[in-house]
Amino acid sequence: MTGGILIKKRVPVKISLRTVISQDGQQEQFNFQETGEFIELNGKHYLRYQEHQNDQVTPVQFRLDEEEVHLHRQGATETRLVFDRERPTITRYQTEYGTLTLQVVTNQLERQVDPLAPAGRLVAAYQLRAGDQLIGTYQLELQFTA
Repeated sequence: MTGGILIKKRVPVKISLRTVISQDGQQEQFNFQETGEFIELNGKHYLRYQEHQNDQVTPVQFRLDEEEVHLHRQGATETRLVFDRERPTITRYQTEYGTLTLQVVTNQLERQVDPLAPAGRLVAAYQLRAGDQLIGTYQLELQFTA
């Protein structure tokens, strides 16, 4: 054990991600097939990979907790979302015009993780809101397997 950090497992995985975004009456769908790694660290489960789109590489990390899921994307803009079925969460979104404070309202959150395989599935349906204004409705479905 070094510095109190205990890595139990770090395994390469194949990741399939489908995202559907509905904004202003328009709908877009994105599908990604990436390779990444499943990490078990201090009793928590992480999924890390690089998303490749339009000649851009974006590091992405999911932390798959029991009650909530944390998403961190570090691209041209940094995104940190927390999905919690029980309560809305707050995130700050950096734009060229400044920082927006957004509310994440999670309507659906299903997570199945088998750390022994490792394999799993995550389904999240959520809304981003700025005050009373709906910014967009999002659905993501992620599957991973060693």
